[in-house]
Amino acid sequence: MFPHLVPSQMRPSPSLVAPVVAELAAAWSAMLVRAVTPPSLDSDAASLDISNVATALSHAWRPSTKARYSGAVTQFLDFCTTRQIPPWEYLPASEKILCSFAASFVGRLAGRTIRNKCSALRGWHIENNVPWLGSVQLDYVIKGCENMRPLVSRQLPRAAITMPMLHALTLHLSPADPFDACVLFVATTCFWGQLRLGELLPVSENRYVPGSLPTWRDVRPPNANGSRMLHLPQTKCGGSLGEDVMITRQQDCDPIAALRAHRFLSGAAEDAPLASFVTADGSRRVLSKHSFLRRCRSILLPAGFAPISGHSFRIGGTTHLLLSGVPPDIVKIMGRWSSDSFLRYWRSLDLIAPLYAELLIPLFTKRDFSVHPSA
Repeated sequence: MFPHLVPSQMRPSPSLVAPVVAELAAAWSAMLVRAVTPPSLDSDAASLDISNVATALSHAWRPSTKARYSGAVTQFLDFCTTRQIPPWEYLPASEKILCSFAASFVGRLAGRTIRNKCSALRGWHIENNVPWLGSVQLDYVIKGCENMRPLVSRQLPRAAITMPMLHALTLHLSPADPFDACVLFVATTCFWGQLRLGELLPVSENRYVPGSLPTWRDVRPPNANGSRMLHLPQTKCGGSLGEDVMITRQQDCDPIAALRAHRFLSGAAEDAPLASFVTADGSRRVLSKHSFLRRCRSILLPAGFAPISGHSFRIGGTTHLLLSGVPPDIVKIMGRWSSDSFLRYWRSLDLIAPLYAELLIPLFTKRDFSVHPSA
């Protein structure tokens, strides 16, 4: 890490620095104009500490998060450059500059999108060990932008996978094709286990990182009923410690049967990716999110179902378990939900609400509230 203060004699002309700043922003690491630290009495120890801090910070955000943050930081630097804001005012950015940046999206973006961009800038400040000056006014500017968001930015909730959709996939995916068997395994497992697709699949084949996704070794032995525990090496909430999820046997669209069929066709060593399959030439390929969703959509869309996203399987499984009468607390634990997101992703309120709250038996009657004269 480097100090952020820039002595006045070191401040170059903005016109000379702006192109350099734009180039450096693409790497996200915020190597702006900075001062040189005074030499320490114990320079070797100081260098070691700095190196350790930098190493730890480089692992504080997931690669996908850093990739998204990079775009927001680049936007912010472009914003400052076009408005001729001196580079030494970029970091730390004053609340006035942050509010101006947020307000530049008014009427164009939703408040949540703008807040995510500001979260990226906050992470940029943390990575560079400078104070974050965004406070109450920035929060209210973002709220104002949310109130003025364009109607086109209000997207309908993502469709949830339903049992008829799982039936369609089961019917049309070939049980003799290793690729289709892998797709069905992922679909049923993400549905019944309430998994995120990214916990089983990479975005694309060339972005697969060994050790980040489960292998066959992570599938635990079955219990008395055949259900299995699956260890996820890396998750959104569990980080590198991972989390365990129970894949339960079912009478319909059984994920355990899909798991067995998948392994029969693409049997592999214990360290092979769980969501991988054998091709016609005998080579092994990792199933990607893009390939998985493309195959599912090729079946569901012609059948008249709504377009789906990767999250559709998780929220569909949650909704189905609730409709089946599984207590919400159990669904929450099984799906590893935090309370707020758990409630936000519930679907089929028109079915769930009557199930739990329709035609309730009164706890009291009018007679219970009548006033009896004293003896």
